[in-house]
Amino acid sequence: MAGRFLHRALALGLVLAAAWGAFTGAEARADTVTAAQRRAAGEFLAALAAGNAQAVAYAIHPGELDRLRLSVMARLREEAARGESTLRARLFGPAVPLDDVERMTSLSFYQAVGRRLSLRARAYEEVEGVGAVREADGVVHVLVRGRQPKERGQVRVVELVTLMPYGKEWKATLPGEIEARLEDLLAGRAEAGRPGSGTAEPAVAAAGSGGGGQAGAAVNSREILGLLDAAEKALVEGRCEDYYRQHLSPTLRDSLSARALASLVASCRNSIANRELLIAALRIVRKLPPRYDMGGSRASYDVSGQGLAYDRFILEQVAGRWYVAE
Repeated sequence: MAGRFLHRALALGLVLAAAWGAFTGAEARADTVTAAQRRAAGEFLAALAAGNAQAVAYAIHPGELDRLRLSVMARLREEAARGESTLRARLFGPAVPLDDVERMTSLSFYQAVGRRLSLRARAYEEVEGVGAVREADGVVHVLVRGRQPKERGQVRVVELVTLMPYGKEWKATLPGEIEARLEDLLAGRAEAGRPGSGTAEPAVAAAGSGGGGQAGAAVNSREILGLLDAAEKALVEGRCEDYYRQHLSPTLRDSLSARALASLVASCRNSIANRELLIAALRIVRKLPPRYDMGGSRASYDVSGQGLAYDRFILEQVAGRWYVAE
């Protein structure tokens, strides 16, 4: 039964390819799958199965990555010209400025975006070639049959991967599924809480406005919001010394040498980019639900997927006052 289905699928693919060729004038013919094509298809499917954005980027043809980057960058520049940043925040997190995105290569661009697409595929121990349809422009649609690991059962799965020549080798074209998921992300249709979506799960309010020492997500208290406002104001006005000496936790400040603290202040004062990153972190935290612990004197925030260099932001309460602790 499985064999009959496979042959029908292949026959249908060949018929469609021939029909397309007749309609467009392009020639398409059935070929056997070469070792290089099978290898390229296997590498692409393995990268998807691993959920590794870097591996997926390396398995896709560089020309396809260039096309994707140019298309998205045009939209980001148009958005920036209007004084907006919604699309950039959805792709990279609100803390990543457009200048940093501009400096990304097509490879690093996809790596950053791909982590938010949450793509997955079946893992195969081996793939074997079934058939290929070559188009006039050199693109080849390759049908392979994947053998799953023994613990996943005996069913072999047919996969279609479209390839482009890459020197003497082959690389995958950008699948429509990736482009569709990217469009979903740009349009704000990404599922909340989905791994890699960069959106937080809905907060479950804890009893009490300040956490009351109870574990679980809660809302930012007035005292915390006051700290975030004052710290942001100091940075916006360029008062870096005030930020580090008045709003940094005494516990953390005492753990720093005078030289290290002076270096932080100088870095903030001399670099607008560093200051903007600190401001972005405060604004991000303001919108997120904290998780209280240490008897309600410590608030931690999950800032993963927000474009910051870290995944956690910590505030702590010392002598009844809140400070930035990490």
